[in-house]
Amino acid sequence: THDLMRNVIEKLGAAVERVVIDDLWQDTFYAKLHLRAGESNIEIDSRPSDAIAVGLRFKAPIYVAETILEATQIEE
Repeated sequence: THDLMRNVIEKLGAAVERVVIDDLWQDTFYAKLHLRAGESNIEIDSRPSDAIAVGLRFKAPIYVAETILEATQIEE
């Protein structure tokens, strides 16, 4: 499925610029794929696992919001 997504994105003349894991709500993480298609920037909501898998196929950077990192820290 992730290879299919890569093929569809490429055939539409777009590319994944970055993946951002940007929200955590009720122990569920949320992410966005940031695509570039010509002059257009497109954000697509995604499960983090899918966003990471697609982003890796485009060799796109993967970012995590600082608030997510802080919320998931384990105290020693």
